Amino acid sequence: MSDVVQQISELFRSQDTFLVLTHYRPDGDAVGSQLALLLTLKGLGKTVEVWNDDAVPAKFRFLPASDLITRPPSEPKDFDVVVAIDTSTWQRVGTAAQRIGQRKYFINIDHHVSNEKFGEINWIVPEAPASGQIVFDLIKRAGFPLTRDIATCLFAAISTDTGSFSYGSTTAASLRAAAELVDTGINVGEICRQVYESYPYARLMLLQKALAQLQLADQKRIAYTWVTTEMFEESGAKREDTEGLIDYARAIEGVVVAILFEELSEPGKFRVSLRSKNPKVDVNSVARRFGGGGHREAAGARFSGEPHEIERKVLAAVSEALAAAGL
Repeated sequence: MSDVVQQISELFRSQDTFLVLTHYRPDGDAVGSQLALLLTLKGLGKTVEVWNDDAVPAKFRFLPASDLITRPPSEPKDFDVVVAIDTSTWQRVGTAAQRIGQRKYFINIDHHVSNEKFGEINWIVPEAPASGQIVFDLIKRAGFPLTRDIATCLFAAISTDTGSFSYGSTTAASLRAAAELVDTGINVGEICRQVYESYPYARLMLLQKALAQLQLADQKRIAYTWVTTEMFEESGAKREDTEGLIDYARAIEGVVVAILFEELSEPGKFRVSLRSKNPKVDVNSVARRFGGGGHREAAGARFSGEPHEIERKVLAAVSEALAAAGL
């Protein structure tokens, strides 16, 4: 057992009160990893809270104990241990950062190469395709019980962040982890139905509008589209319904980088998601130029300004990344 795993497992056993955090607008890896830690700690007899600024996306509410994820309280609260999971920067936990009173230990567990190592104990594994796999490794190496409920959460986490085990980041270790999770008796068919086959009609209307805006650039090697506030209002879709939309642009033959520009609810604020199909093209480096980050093949950033200027800057940066990769 490595020193960092031993440190974390000893704290899990010795301390009493825990807070588990992840980033706002949580995806499947964030929710699944957060819940797996919650259930692991509860199984050890600990008092645990899980906070998020945003509600659990509808398609992940079937996960065990998802109803225990709450918004941060109005007043600060003390904990023995605070754990941030799947969060590359401390700012991404949102208002939860201001709701923590006294704490003894601060653990940061993540797989983003752009992680800023903001914890006192940092376990960052960039080669892991999902934070859920790191949590799985922690449970196995520390000898904590792997229940079917925990396995359900971890399977959802690893599956979603590997594109249902289709992305280049998928490893033999992640497939072995998935097999061991299935061995606990989880219902793989039901998990996949909930995650991949239970989209609301409003999301399809949003997708229709986004595809109508799709454009190609740089000799058709870049595909990009916009999702605006008006499109949300017209379709009735929620912010969480943007998850996965970029994959339609990414799937176009010949496209190397896909970009989704999203207008946020705050005036003049925008979110940009980037996906690369070629490991030579590092979209994390592109996102970092604008204060964002993520992975080599999946990253994002937030912007303030005029949409056309943001679009121009991002497209130029991606074209530079393509040229630098010799493409």
